[in-house]
Amino acid sequence: MAHDVFISYSSQDKPVADAVCAAVESAAVRCWIAPRDVQPGRSFAGEITRAIQRSKVMVLIFSAHTNASEQVLREVQLAANAHLHIV
Repeated sequence: MAHDVFISYSSQDKPVADAVCAAVESAAVRCWIAPRDVQPGRSFAGEITRAIQRSKVMVLIFSAHTNASEQVLREVQLAANAHLHIV
């Protein structure tokens, strides 16, 4: 399914990320969020990379957990390389 927004977050902040996703989607803007949108049988890392490359915006759920996450740093680097707006 097509999406415009990639939501990046630490797994420890999942309740906040889910709430942000629900709020954005209630405005009819489709989001991509893991693990909900990872296709079964596909590489988790590959799915994240593809989702970032196909997005227009990254919403970063920033917290102390996020700040310490190497995975989130990789996602932000991919988003910057893809020239996404990061909110």
